[in-house]
Amino acid sequence: MFSSQYSSAKKHHPLDFFHRIENEWGSYMPENVQNRINLLKIEFKFIDIFLTIQNFTNDPNMLKNVIHKVDALFHDSAFDTSKKYQNLERLTSLLQDKIWIIKIDIRANYSFFPRTSLQLLHEKNGIGNSKFVMEFIDGVIQNLSSKFMMEFIDGIVQNLCELVEIGDSNSVQIQEVLKELKLLKNLVGFLSKWCVDSESVYALFAHVLFVAGFAAMVAWLYMPGREDNGNEYLVPGEMNFLLSYIVRMRTKPVNPRIRKIYVDVLLALKGTMQSGLSRSIQNLYSVEIEAGFLEIFIHNLEEIRSICTLSRMEYLNHQMGSLEEMLKLLRANLISLPIQGLEFHLQDIDIVIVDVGLLIYSLYDREKQEEANQRLFLDLPRSIQHIKEVIFLVIRWAFQSNLPRVHGLGCVDFLLNNLKEFQVRYSDSHNSFVKNQLQVIQKELESLQPFLKDVAEELYNKHERLQHCAALLNGKAYEVEYIVDASIGKGVPDWCLVRWLFDIIKEIILIREEVAKIQEKRVFNFALHDTLDTEELTNTPRMTEEVVGFEDVMEKLREQLISGSKQLDVISVVGMPGLGKTTVANKLYSDEFVVSRFEIRAQCCVSQAYSRRNVLLSILRDAIGESPTLAKLSTDILADQLRKILLRKRYLILVDDVWEASVWDDLRCCFHDDNNGSRIILTTQHGGVAENAKSVSDPLYLRLLNDDESWKLLKQKVFGEESCSVLFSNIGKEIANKCRGLPLSIVLVAGMLTKMKKSEICWKQVAMNLCTDILSNSKTIIEQSYQSLPYHLKPCFLYFGVFLEDKEINVSILTWLWIAEGFIKSRDDKSLEDIAEGYLESLIGRNLVTVAKWSSSGKVKTCRIHDLLLCFCKERAKEKNLLRWMKRNLYLKVHSFMNCYRDQNVNTSSSIYSHKQLIQRHMSFNSEVVNLVEWISSCSLVGAVSFMEGRNKGSFSIVQSSHIYFRFIKVLNLEFIVIDSFPTELVYLRYFAARTSQKSITSSIANLRNLETLIVKPMRGKLILPLTLLKMVKLRHLQIYSKAHFTLNAAEESLETAKFVNLITLSSPTFCCVRDAELMLRTPNLRKLRCSFVGWGYPSREMSSLTRLETLSIKMDSCGSSPSNFPPNLKKLTLSNFTMYWLQSSIAMLPNLQVLKLVAVFFSKAEWKVRNDMFHQLKVLKVVDCPCFKKWNISDDAFPRLEHLVLRRCRYLEVIPSRFGDIPSLISIEVNSCKESLVESAMVIRETQVEVMQNYDFKVFIHK
Repeated sequence: MFSSQYSSAKKHHPLDFFHRIENEWGSYMPENVQNRINLLKIEFKFIDIFLTIQNFTNDPNMLKNVIHKVDALFHDSAFDTSKKYQNLERLTSLLQDKIWIIKIDIRANYSFFPRTSLQLLHEKNGIGNSKFVMEFIDGVIQNLSSKFMMEFIDGIVQNLCELVEIGDSNSVQIQEVLKELKLLKNLVGFLSKWCVDSESVYALFAHVLFVAGFAAMVAWLYMPGREDNGNEYLVPGEMNFLLSYIVRMRTKPVNPRIRKIYVDVLLALKGTMQSGLSRSIQNLYSVEIEAGFLEIFIHNLEEIRSICTLSRMEYLNHQMGSLEEMLKLLRANLISLPIQGLEFHLQDIDIVIVDVGLLIYSLYDREKQEEANQRLFLDLPRSIQHIKEVIFLVIRWAFQSNLPRVHGLGCVDFLLNNLKEFQVRYSDSHNSFVKNQLQVIQKELESLQPFLKDVAEELYNKHERLQHCAALLNGKAYEVEYIVDASIGKGVPDWCLVRWLFDIIKEIILIREEVAKIQEKRVFNFALHDTLDTEELTNTPRMTEEVVGFEDVMEKLREQLISGSKQLDVISVVGMPGLGKTTVANKLYSDEFVVSRFEIRAQCCVSQAYSRRNVLLSILRDAIGESPTLAKLSTDILADQLRKILLRKRYLILVDDVWEASVWDDLRCCFHDDNNGSRIILTTQHGGVAENAKSVSDPLYLRLLNDDESWKLLKQKVFGEESCSVLFSNIGKEIANKCRGLPLSIVLVAGMLTKMKKSEICWKQVAMNLCTDILSNSKTIIEQSYQSLPYHLKPCFLYFGVFLEDKEINVSILTWLWIAEGFIKSRDDKSLEDIAEGYLESLIGRNLVTVAKWSSSGKVKTCRIHDLLLCFCKERAKEKNLLRWMKRNLYLKVHSFMNCYRDQNVNTSSSIYSHKQLIQRHMSFNSEVVNLVEWISSCSLVGAVSFMEGRNKGSFSIVQSSHIYFRFIKVLNLEFIVIDSFPTELVYLRYFAARTSQKSITSSIANLRNLETLIVKPMRGKLILPLTLLKMVKLRHLQIYSKAHFTLNAAEESLETAKFVNLITLSSPTFCCVRDAELMLRTPNLRKLRCSFVGWGYPSREMSSLTRLETLSIKMDSCGSSPSNFPPNLKKLTLSNFTMYWLQSSIAMLPNLQVLKLVAVFFSKAEWKVRNDMFHQLKVLKVVDCPCFKKWNISDDAFPRLEHLVLRRCRYLEVIPSRFGDIPSLISIEVNSCKESLVESAMVIRETQVEVMQNYDFKVFIHK
């Protein structure tokens, strides 16, 4: 800030020279010179302020001589500091002397800053000389704006803060002044939001300018400025006196004239608010200003309670105490409000705040105390009640605005469990009315559980209102969860909780009544017949008819259409949106060889908006031509007529875009099978639809294009018959590859490229922005698929937005996350994990998710999602307030904002909140963003945080205080982050994953009473686990990616009888003794166990008790163990370092064993003999790293159901027994790093399978 008095010298400002000197000298500058320069910089900043104040008066006699000296000082300093730097110490000392002389002149001549021996500020009304005041206000009107006032106060505050930092002896008084100045800034900031044109506002600005300038000048004129005895001119205590005067007489409303300024401004402001004039909302962080405005009155209220002498003070003290509590509550919740939509609510809030201010200022009026007492006795309770109403609405709206707008059906389940725990845990220590209200809510929600189960079972997919009711119930569950926490932590007063609960109860009852009413009237209709009487079908972008890259697919389908079975065959083409199903089907439908084969051809598009009547009309018009009589026929007659027309004819019908299996069931009766080779082509996204329609041929799942096919298609669409230059070839291939093999993406991109200039720069720009552009154009297709999803699958699908592009997603981790997020609705007959897997299979069946890897047991092991769909998930999840992805550039942008405002005492956390960066229920970060202190301070309502893998691994050092920031967090996924401590107070946490540099997990982790999944990756190889884990009764999955050892100390001996009641997955403990196994294998519901044993044998008794165990992986420290019993219901077994001689009799007769993997197993005499009655259910056999395996003899009936045989690094095994060639179920043999004779035997088996057994799909995979 530079005064116009020296604007001509602005380019020579001393601060510029000081900065240049510091930069050039760096660390070589002497300490005494650096200290002197620091003081000089402060001096010149204050001189700026002094000159600015002079700009607001035209009095020629006001310090004219001093102004000239200051102006000369700027020129002298510019000249002096440009001298040789070896004279720097002398020059800076000289500058200090000159500044000190100017300060003496000002103190001696400036009537605003007299010596204490003079009468202090001759003024009658507390404002000063009326002539000067008028001139001062005129200067304000001409030169001031609210923006200038904010900057002016900020500059003074910054300078005063620097004085405090250098250890000024008057720092306590300066701190008090700083507090008052910040309150004045809050008032100016609030006024800046409203278009208030009033003399009272200008009077306030003049007053603020005067007070701020007065404070700055006092601090400057009396600040320590010289190292010699120059301070002898200062009177002891003079600065303290003047600063106290500023606080007492110039800012406090106890002064009637000062109070009148504030009251007049508030009255003018209220008039503007009530006039209906629009507010000037240009400040992005307006809620921060609202909170700052409230701070003024909270401060005044605290002060007035100490000076008020009203006769009914005890009563009013209580009322004002309540008022103060509510104002603080309002302030705390205001900063949680997002800016979007706030303009519809803040006006009412602002009027209430202004009324509170007027009320508080009236309490200062001692001349009318009794009158005020009587009025307040009547008005204050009413005012407080009105404020309560506003506060409640703000608190609830602030919370609701943060809720996701798509919910999982498991939220109510979690809430009901928490309510039951709450009633037990706080049976005697809580507000009885709140507890009773919660019991009512619990009963209401329990009564609605059957309805929510029906929604999860897709009974109401066609009824949007019932699905909306389910969404409302889940929203209420979030609110009740917050209320329970607020009740425990006293974060919200009881009066607010009671009102909130009362409203929720009414709303739940209304929902229940609406559900019952709809069900009773049977408004919903499960039948699909005649759902639309219009002939309009949904229009979606379609690819052109040219097919590129599916030559093999086309040949196979053409063969099925022309030859093959005589039976009526339904040939289904299945694939994800945009894969080209319709294009392939239409190409086949028009193929000349196909056309000549059939007597009647007809086609129809079913689409999501299915109408049986429209489909029948479409087929009939193709079959017999347009007829005006058709439209007059009923639907049933149309179906009968179609059946008669097709009777005894060889027909081809294309039924495109089928969304539900019931559609085919609806049409099946029209297509009679005359055993003449008729065909139906059916396209669908859903594998279940294709399987339902299957008659002879298996559904064909359309693949993605490879890179070459993608480029060929793109080139053809862009260049046609023209040749493509080398210039475009490389970038074109990059663009094609970024489409990830999806034909729709390629065609859409080609459409963009053909409409723009063919230049390398343009094409590179397309490559950079590819995902966004494709998404915007193909959104209609994906939107259609998303909208067709059942209610319970929508959040599961959008949740894929949490993950990174091109990453395989572990299915177990995915389903555990879904469960923790509350997406899975419980059922009595299935585990949550099985239900979640069913949800995933539904998404895979709809071709929205693809399988990346299958497990050996036939389950989906990993999955992936196409980039186009991933972009949609991220965008839609953000719109639904479900997910926010934070990348490094966004972090840096907001981090820069916070640094910019930190010096100005802005509450950056609330500013982020109002900026709506962190409102989403789930935040997903790139792991490069590791400095989260500023971010997480505003995340108390966030339900999940995930760190996904980036270029660098991060470290996370704030887990120990995470309960402060993440009060409601349920998922904390730090899989790629190294932590130095474990969370112990996140009571709602259900899923926690992290890496750790620690050697052990703290026993206090048992405080996480709701934790269901704990995944830890030790960085030091092994990890010690506390036995207190046994206290975690809800723990379902404990997975340690290394050797985990358990410890038992004296304090934990009481746990020796405890059990992991709900544990399903345990991996990978190392048991060093029988006692370890006895303690940790008390897991009656365990289904998956990976463990190792060191220094002792196999625990037969403990293992045989695990009756629900399905997957077991055991590693011994050495061969020679002799197990006698295995869990009876094993389906998958992996054994390492065992001896087959003792092992075979135990595992060969397991009734359900389907997958067996043998690693480094010792075979007696290097031979494995398998008898007829062994391994009769086994489907997959893997033998790996077995050097003591040379001969293999199997009986004729061994492995009767084997499908896959894998041999890896069995370097001494001579041959595979020829008996494998006679196993009818065998699908493949994989050989890796084995003898050549073994490879040859595998090829002989292939010949037998193909030529003798006619198993044409049999495969042999050889890896050298």
